[in-house]
Amino acid sequence: MRDLPTATALHWLPSAELAVLYGQLAPLLVPGGVFMNADHMPDPATPRIDAAEHAHRHAGMDRAKAAGAVDWREWWALAGADPALAEQVERRFEIYGEHADGDTPSEAWHAETLRAAGFAEARTVWRSPSDALVLGLK
Repeated sequence: MRDLPTATALHWLPSAELAVLYGQLAPLLVPGGVFMNADHMPDPATPRIDAAEHAHRHAGMDRAKAAGAVDWREWWALAGADPALAEQVERRFEIYGEHADGDTPSEAWHAETLRAAGFAEARTVWRSPSDALVLGLK
């Protein structure tokens, strides 16, 4: 495989399981292949910026809810009430529980773990206040 991107999906895994996954992905890529992970990766060096971004994001969610949007729990309740989805939603909660966010390690952790998993190089290539894109080169 040449390239393998993912976005806002792997934060559902605890870091120990994510490290195992990185080790399983490395052998799948050809030399020179690229793995990219864009996800929630807080920066421990900027706690006030992280807190401000969190407050801003949640204020937006609160405004959306006040305007009639459903929140996370309501969305899953609606999906589970659909006969075509009920079994899959039940299975999802059996696997992940009530909420499935992992422990959201930093971008530095991701880069270090990718290198330990067999990537020749790994680093952050993009960053926002709450998210980052880490690239691993095989």
